Amino acid sequence: MISKPLLTKAIRFLVVGTLGFITDAGILWAATNKAGLDPYTARLMSFSVALVVTWALNSRFTFKNNQKRRKRQFGAYITVQVSSFGLNYAIYSGIVWLDLTTPLTALVIASIMAMFYSFTAMNLWVFKNQPL
Repeated sequence: MISKPLLTKAIRFLVVGTLGFITDAGILWAATNKAGLDPYTARLMSFSVALVVTWALNSRFTFKNNQKRRKRQFGAYITVQVSSFGLNYAIYSGIVWLDLTTPLTALVIASIMAMFYSFTAMNLWVFKNQPL
């Protein structure tokens, strides 16, 4: 059974992830539809902005990290998010390359799959000593 504090943390992570996804998807859409960038370059750009947004929100809201630890954990956060992005981008690129759906739908599918890995790594490694 999942403890209530862990469930609360997971819900907060989902809220932050949703805001990060909206940031990611909005920039991806604008970059591909308005700026004319290819979906691969646009995705790298949109991810970079979403990474900063989710770091700020996860460290303060989801895991309630103090300022001193936040600076030290940023490297671990980047490592997890870059590896999560690698998984996300591989799935996204495969779906786009196979022309199975639109880039935004591919982003949804890839993001959901990578979300489970990311939360587990954040909870067990990056913010492991934070109270539930």
